[in-house]
Amino acid sequence: MRWKDFLYFQRGSKTAVILLLILIVLTFVLNLLLSYKNSSDIILIQNDSIAREFEEFRQALRWKDSSVVVAAGESREFEEYGSRAKRFASHHGDSDVSQRYSSRNDHVSSSRIAYPSIEKLSKGETISLNASDTTEWKKVPGIGSVYAARIVKYQNLLGGFSQVEQLLEVYGIDQELFSCIAVYIEADGDFRRLQVNEADFKELLSHPYLNYKQVQAIMNIRRRKGDIISIRELSMLDEFTAEDILRIEPYLKF
Repeated sequence: MRWKDFLYFQRGSKTAVILLLILIVLTFVLNLLLSYKNSSDIILIQNDSIAREFEEFRQALRWKDSSVVVAAGESREFEEYGSRAKRFASHHGDSDVSQRYSSRNDHVSSSRIAYPSIEKLSKGETISLNASDTTEWKKVPGIGSVYAARIVKYQNLLGGFSQVEQLLEVYGIDQELFSCIAVYIEADGDFRRLQVNEADFKELLSHPYLNYKQVQAIMNIRRRKGDIISIRELSMLDEFTAEDILRIEPYLKF
């Protein structure tokens, strides 16, 4: 038997083979078309999402007339926004977003556009350490909207600041910035103290200076011995370091 005999088909078999080949080709073409359509939809969705996110970010920036001068702290906060925008554009590979930000940034650099003007404190003027209004904090040279919001948020968690140095615990405030703003802030002693023998577990745990194990130790002493008389009892526990005691002492009332 010659090899050509293996390629011989009857009339009906030839028709079936041809139909099968046509179906295979049509299936392959259909898969290509569907794949292209799905990828196009994904790209469109991603681009819409990127554009929407950038638009929301852009709206958050408040641009003013070029006659407004940027304070040192506000300029610093704008740089934080700028770096976020650049990272955003770079991450998504969106050249349009990057170009829009670059042109806006060039405009800011040349005209020194800033947030709405707020009268700053003069030398010798101060605000209360526990001023609860962000507007008051923004009067301090070097403090803008972002830092003011962070300060008030942390102040509320603590129940108030017991000393000016605690501002260094606020995210973004380093020693350099603290040195600039400290002269405008006056401690007032207006902070909330925790009733150690009356506060429940949840209330004690809500304070940033107390962790779960420390609160559990306090509750155990109260159950076994009754009221805690002084901070000395806590300082004898393994759960509290000398640094912990120093930080939490102003906030505890026995």
